[in-house]
Amino acid sequence: MAEEEQDASVEETGKSKKKLIIMVAGGVALLAIIAGAGLYFTGFFETEKEPVTTESSDSAKEDSAEKESEEEDVETTTALYQALTPPFMVNFPDGNIKVIKVAISIMVNDEEVIDAVQKHDPLIRNNILMMLSVQDPEALKTAKGKEQLQSSVKEEINKVLVKRKVSSKVKEVFFTDLVMQ
Repeated sequence: MAEEEQDASVEETGKSKKKLIIMVAGGVALLAIIAGAGLYFTGFFETEKEPVTTESSDSAKEDSAEKESEEEDVETTTALYQALTPPFMVNFPDGNIKVIKVAISIMVNDEEVIDAVQKHDPLIRNNILMMLSVQDPEALKTAKGKEQLQSSVKEEINKVLVKRKVSSKVKEVFFTDLVMQ
């Protein structure tokens, strides 16, 4: 009987050692995974590689000059958008269409223009409302009529900016909502 107890305790000791080894190995593997994920998400493994080229130094200089000019073009043509809120709403006296509601956004290349538009918002809104009230609602049903209205709105805003001596202008006018009833 004593022999059986010794065999049982030896087996239990062997099993507990195996469990301990498995747990330690699992813990090490888990730590390795966590460390790898942390390094990956912090960008440790990302490297910026320069493309290998066999071009001569003159063509490389031309390429870099072209890239710089493209970057300058992108910087000068940065588009800024500003919504003219609230939307414009005008009543028409005659015809099937009685009301038009237009939400307008503008595109500019300079923050100065947005500041000027905000500063002179009452004048700009007045001029646009007066212009909308004399429009032919039937013509506004067509795409060509809407494009002409966009052009007219842009011209009206730019007239105000020129009178106020703003150096830049509105580049584009967009209708973000247009309802006619």
